[in-house]
Amino acid sequence: MTKKGRSSKHAPTSMSSKRAVTRRRDAIPLSKSKIRDPRFDPLTGPLDAEAVRRKYAFLDTYQADEMSTLRTSIKNPKLPDTEKEILKRQLLSMQSKQKAKEKEDLEKKVLREHRKKEREMIEQGKKPFYLKRSEQKKQALVERFGGMKEKEKNRVIERRRKKLSGKERKGLPEVRRA
Repeated sequence: MTKKGRSSKHAPTSMSSKRAVTRRRDAIPLSKSKIRDPRFDPLTGPLDAEAVRRKYAFLDTYQADEMSTLRTSIKNPKLPDTEKEILKRQLLSMQSKQKAKEKEDLEKKVLREHRKKEREMIEQGKKPFYLKRSEQKKQALVERFGGMKEKEKNRVIERRRKKLSGKERKGLPEVRRA
C-alpha cells in the first residue's frame, strides 16, 4: 500500500483512485432517451408543403377572425394608448404575413401554370423552357397588376418608384444629396 503524499516537492500528490461516489453523481451514466419529433424524422419522408398548406387551410379563417377582433379592440376608447400600440403592431405584423403568403401563392400559381404549358409543349415535341427566378417574379407581378383597378395600379407604381428612388438616394455620397 502506497503512502499518500508526494515523492518529492516537485512531484504531484499521489492519491487513491478508490473514492466513494457522491450522491449527486451517478457512477454509471445512463444514456439519455433521445426525443424524436415525427415531423422531422427521416422515416416520414420529405415535407410536402402544398399538402401541409391544404391540411391547415382552416387556420387562415381563424387568422382572419383574429384580425377582425384586433381591429375592433383597437377602436375601443377605454383601452390605454400603450395597449393600442401593441395591438396595432400585432395587426400590422399579421397583415404583412398574410400579404407575403398571398404573394407566395401567386408566384406558385404562375409557376404551376407555366409548368402545365411546358408539359403540353413537350408533348407536342418542343424543347422545354425553364423559367428563371427573375422571370417568375415578373410574371407574378404582371398577374398581380392584372387583377387591380387603374387607380390601385397607379398607387402601387408610385409607391414602388418612391422606394427605388429612396434606395438610389441612400447610395449617393452625403454632399450630393442636397
